[in-house]
Amino acid sequence: MLPGMPAPTGVGAGGARTLIRAHLALDAERTWGLSAHLHAWSVDPIWPVVADEIGHDEPVIARVGSQSDREIPFDMLQTSGARLIAIVPDESDESLVSAAAAGAWAAVPEKDAHVTLADTVRAVSEGRCPLLQTAASRTGAAFAILAMLRETWSRNPASSPPSPLNEREVRMLKMVSEGVTNREIAERLTLSEQTVKNYLSMVFEKMGTRSRAQAATMALEYGWLRGD
Repeated sequence: MLPGMPAPTGVGAGGARTLIRAHLALDAERTWGLSAHLHAWSVDPIWPVVADEIGHDEPVIARVGSQSDREIPFDMLQTSGARLIAIVPDESDESLVSAAAAGAWAAVPEKDAHVTLADTVRAVSEGRCPLLQTAASRTGAAFAILAMLRETWSRNPASSPPSPLNEREVRMLKMVSEGVTNREIAERLTLSEQTVKNYLSMVFEKMGTRSRAQAATMALEYGWLRGD
């Protein structure tokens, strides 16, 4: 929480809300400008960003797509398993692709951040991937992101380790890479949500990863999710 901010109530429009922590890797002006909005919707803005204080799967907010951006704390993201939310200059395909290239779960246009950022933080903290949902409806951005994935897959495929995943695990991880939630995966496979969580936990253990994003990214890079 920022100094001088009142304690979050945990209550917003429509009733009680669970308090969510979000780490702001932004300049001071933007940090203060967005904190009131986040705080009002039961998001606790943490600043400055400290690697040891980032919880597993917690959102980290940074700007992407401008020469003046602060350096994105990739080491922190990888070490903690945090989820990047990118504040981008505008709603263009170029901004969306830049966010995807940075590994973001969501891209929020700067002009809308003071209104939509809290909802985005909540969606990402619940395991949704708004960036992929947006890209799916925008052909240009979708093709650019797929081209990046194809380029990644083409790098030394012979050197990629063999996949440790069985057919069901591959199917689940494909859906994870598309931004599908555990609940939706359970519905598609006619399983309980807890069973899906158990399967994904086994996947993370097999792959030596700590989060959905890390597992999906690794599987894509190694070509384990290809429909061969």
